[in-house]
Amino acid sequence: MMTPYKRAMSSLALSPQARERIEGRLRRKPVRRRAVRPAVTAAVLLALVLGTTAMADGVFSHDIPAAIVQSLTPVRLSDTSQGITMTVQSAGVEDGVFTAYITMQDQRGSGRLARGVGIYDSYRINTPFRSDLVASGCTPLGYDEASQSYGFLVQIRARDGQNHPLDFSNGRFTFSVRQLLLEQERGQATAFRPDWSGVPLVPVDTAQYILGGSGKDFETYSGWLAGGEALTLQPGGWEMPLIEGVSISAAGFMGDQFHLQLRFDGDGPDDHGWFDLLTPMGVAVQNPVNLAFRDEDGTKYEERVYNISPEDLPGCTLSGVFTTGGYLLDGNWTVTFSLEK
Repeated sequence: MMTPYKRAMSSLALSPQARERIEGRLRRKPVRRRAVRPAVTAAVLLALVLGTTAMADGVFSHDIPAAIVQSLTPVRLSDTSQGITMTVQSAGVEDGVFTAYITMQDQRGSGRLARGVGIYDSYRINTPFRSDLVASGCTPLGYDEASQSYGFLVQIRARDGQNHPLDFSNGRFTFSVRQLLLEQERGQATAFRPDWSGVPLVPVDTAQYILGGSGKDFETYSGWLAGGEALTLQPGGWEMPLIEGVSISAAGFMGDQFHLQLRFDGDGPDDHGWFDLLTPMGVAVQNPVNLAFRDEDGTKYEERVYNISPEDLPGCTLSGVFTTGGYLLDGNWTVTFSLEK
């Protein structure tokens, strides 16, 4: 038997573009849901999924996976700082994960958010008692031209000293942001083929203190040393400019993996980028480890590790997107709210 929500969703005619965006997000970040806590009407859910204006009182929506929408309760509380209003549109707690749909809206109409905005690493929420480990993630949802608002989906998990999940469901919540990252530039390098014959098979390596990283094999990376250091390529071993302020600074094979190192010469607060290494058939080479570090002068580097042999490297191409520059806007955005059980 179909619930009213499922009947509403089954009769909805999505455009191919909207369906592709929603299905793409669901494929990238599957979410298992055991229960639907909030009593949200089908009309509100449909408006949230479609990314249209949800209600006449100014609640603006972005594309959010339907599985996440079902777990959220309307909050609609705001705070304004520096002429920008932060609104906690909806939030929920399920399976030990706090999730919030946040929007930022420019009250000055100056278009400060139109080129993109990040909440950097400055967002916080009061965590449960006995929290020893807090893991958080923020997914940008894009800019809505009509409302001049930018959306985010924030998810936060808390665990105790024994790595057990802690319950977020009791008490009041205070979500705060203290800095926004504005006006970054984006550059792209698409499907170009370097002269791989110059890549050293035995490059010079060095020990660097790793500031962060990602990838399924990041924690088990074979180059880890003591004290948070790891073996990386020596910068300067293979120079290749990409876009202004970004270049390949080294490349080579360490063990049975191929390393490619990016250098960011600017002083942006969060310069970063990514590369896809593609085979001649257009298939992305597996990239299980990414490392980030800075040298003595503060220059930022990102080193990506790929599972490919020297014999298979010729003919491969690179495609990447790089985000640089921008500035930080200090403020004090704080919203306190409760969720009904």
